[in-house]
Amino acid sequence: MLRRAFSVVYTEMKLTFLKTAVVVSVGLLGALSLNASAQAVAKWRVAVAELQLSDALSPSAAKTVQQSSLRTDIEDAIRNGRKFEVVTRNASKMAAIRKEQQFAQSGLAAGDAAASGQMSNAQSLVVVEVQDFSFGRSSNKVPNIENKYRISDHASIELNVQIIDTSKGTMTGSFNVSASASSGTRISNSVGTASRDILDKALDRAAADLANQLSDTIFPITVIQAKGKQLYVNRGKDGGLKVGDLFVIFQPGEALIDPTTGENLGSAEEEVGLGKVVRVNPKFTVVEVTKGDAALMGPGFILRRSVSK
Repeated sequence: MLRRAFSVVYTEMKLTFLKTAVVVSVGLLGALSLNASAQAVAKWRVAVAELQLSDALSPSAAKTVQQSSLRTDIEDAIRNGRKFEVVTRNASKMAAIRKEQQFAQSGLAAGDAAASGQMSNAQSLVVVEVQDFSFGRSSNKVPNIENKYRISDHASIELNVQIIDTSKGTMTGSFNVSASASSGTRISNSVGTASRDILDKALDRAAADLANQLSDTIFPITVIQAKGKQLYVNRGKDGGLKVGDLFVIFQPGEALIDPTTGENLGSAEEEVGLGKVVRVNPKFTVVEVTKGDAALMGPGFILRRSVSK
């Protein structure tokens, strides 16, 4: 009887131990899985520096740019592309974060705000110089009709963008951005002032173009699979691609190493063909080879936007 009771107790203890082991194992596996997932989705961190204004801008143009939403538009466009993590360097936002950190350290809060000195640093700094800018309304009096004017609004902007590696302080890429927007001509009873909507459209277009070129500079459009004359590339709807876009296709070569410094200068690229976007999906895009031997193209080949369409 005693032996049977001991056997029952032993069996129950064994089952409890096994259940506990399973729970612990599942917990550990879950933690490892979450950690691995967190590492897998880590994104390249970028920050947009304060806008730089060319001396060529008029005082009124410089003031309009400074008061505009351009910097915020650029940050939003980069963030919406889902390729990067954007860390703010906006002075007012940084001050608000610092204030929240101080509150967290006061003992009045849970204290789970980012600790002082523990905020994420940017791996790349996006430096934007506004080289040209115009915004206004043109008007002409309608002949022989009193108080009637033909008016139209316009806005245009040109940017020079430099990408700085914050760990080395070196420039890793640069490109230019230009965008414009205009309204149609309409009849008005007065001249008035230009519509802010036109300015917003031009700034949105400039920000979107900047975000796309930034992505292409740091993460080139790359072939992930090839089937017949169709190449599947690692850009989707969030990459600014649309059906009909034209690309030059390159085969990457061996890495070019500076014999003096040992620095990797990139790789030699050979142009091997042309392609045209035929389908855009949420996460990838299909490009059809229009020139070149598609059979020789495969994963790792690089696509760069064609200058002319």
